[in-house]
Amino acid sequence: MVVVYLVIFWLMQAAAQVLFKYGTVLPGKHTLFFILGNVPGASSILLLMQLYKIMNPNLALALGTGGGFLACQIALAIIFRSSLSVPQYASMAAIGAGMFGFTFFNKS
Repeated sequence: MVVVYLVIFWLMQAAAQVLFKYGTVLPGKHTLFFILGNVPGASSILLLMQLYKIMNPNLALALGTGGGFLACQIALAIIFRSSLSVPQYASMAAIGAGMFGFTFFNKS
C-alpha cells in the first residue's frame, strides 16, 4: 500500500505543478488554475499524512518530496517541452540516489 500511496502522491504533486504552470501561460486564467492546482496539491498532503502513519516519517518525507520533485520536473519538461541540461539530469539522479539511500539505510 505504501508504494500505491507514494505513486499517487507523486502524480498529484505533478498535476498540481502543471496546472500552476498553465495559470502562468494562459492570459486571464491565473486564479482559475491556482484553484485547480490546489485541488490535487492540497489533497495530496492527506496521502503524505497516511504515509506518516504507516512508515518512518523521515522516510515518508524523503520519498514523498524527493519523488514528488522528480515527478514534477519530468512532467514540466515533457508537457512544456523545457529542455534540461546534463547537470540538471545529474542532479535528478542524485535526488534518486538520496531516496534510495534513505530507503536502504532506514533503521526501522
